[in-house]
Amino acid sequence: MKVTALETIKAHPYYPAEGDTITVPDPVGQNWVDNGWAKNAETGETGQRSSKPVTLEIDSSILSVSSEVK
Repeated sequence: MKVTALETIKAHPYYPAEGDTITVPDPVGQNWVDNGWAKNAETGETGQRSSKPVTLEIDSSILSVSSEVK
């Protein structure tokens, strides 16, 4: 999907600045459009920004770090 960023988006591995038009996978582009962060460059569709907090879905993370001192 080709989208135009309405603001700077930092979503690894994509980092478009406001006004940049880039091609991203359809699910990524649709998520950005639905959340009002970008508009569909082909149809002009854009979603309404929500005032609710956004929940991040983290696939993999390290929750603790241990170290050993000898």
